[in-house]
Amino acid sequence: GLPTNRDPYGPLLPDFFQVSRDSLAAMREAVTYHGSERIAAIIAEPVVGAGGVFPPPPGYLEGLRELCDESGALLVFDEVITAFGRLGSWFGSHHYGVTPDLMTFAKAITSGYQPLGGVVVGPRVRAWLEADEQYMLTHGSTYAGHPACCAAGVANLEILRSEGLFERAREVGPRLRDGLEGLLDRPGVVEVRGEGLMQAVAFEHPVAAAAVADALPAHGVIGRALPYANTLAFSPPLVVSDAEIEEMVAATAAALADVAAMV
Repeated sequence: GLPTNRDPYGPLLPDFFQVSRDSLAAMREAVTYHGSERIAAIIAEPVVGAGGVFPPPPGYLEGLRELCDESGALLVFDEVITAFGRLGSWFGSHHYGVTPDLMTFAKAITSGYQPLGGVVVGPRVRAWLEADEQYMLTHGSTYAGHPACCAAGVANLEILRSEGLFERAREVGPRLRDGLEGLLDRPGVVEVRGEGLMQAVAFEHPVAAAAVADALPAHGVIGRALPYANTLAFSPPLVVSDAEIEEMVAATAAALADVAAMV
């Protein structure tokens, strides 16, 4: 997890270890070092979210799948951010063509109108769960299956389908990317990266992202700074209009100018 989230509560559990987000070689080395027979699962986001909006390098997710197949470990995708249209597909795994063994989801399944999350399991895990007819998975939560939340999820999924919002995300995502790339000539802007309607502007100065995010509301836009990667993230609703995309980009340009004037 992110150091800012983890540090106040102590270290990770001893049987967990972290590997660089984009190095398949480092992952293979870690599996070899710890022993493939001791690796239960590899957990990854299809696109790193709060850590800085980093799409996977070419072949990375495919490499994780191959490594899990070789070692016997389960591949787990955290799709809390990337599922339900953010990348223009049902899931990030669909977008990249890589099938995990387990997949977590939340947030966008109800578009945030009700709290709902879940886990999807593939055939391998399902077979294990169903091998003993007397076995009952008792690890649940107090409000699991809450009918109001589930109804909101069903209604939201129907809207995603009927209104063509996945197609809309695929259409408007490149427009957002193109607009943000127009800011690359601004002082201190070093990179624009992302996938679909999940884009980010990275800055050179350590506090620039927070400063620009603070300046944005004066121009009618709310942004989110990701201090861990000195990045300003943009993940607008799938119903965002072309005019609103232009407004976001113009507001970011104005906020950059405001910050530059204060330096």
